[in-house]
Amino acid sequence: MLVKIATGTVVKGTIIVDDPEFKEGTEVFILTREREDEVHLCAEELAELEAGIAEADRGEMIPGDEFFARLGRHG
Repeated sequence: MLVKIATGTVVKGTIIVDDPEFKEGTEVFILTREREDEVHLCAEELAELEAGIAEADRGEMIPGDEFFARLGRHG
């Protein structure tokens, strides 16, 4: 499994993805930026998050199974 990161916007209940390369029927995992409760990150966690966003911006990817393994450690 390969993980691809893209952004999008909800318009009238439908997610409009900014990346036109997603094919019809592609399964997606959605992570929103909005939360009712606050998330507090220490300086190290924030730095790691910012580094990850920079990697994604450069198109650097990791295998999907590795991504979900990392996600599971924080969940």
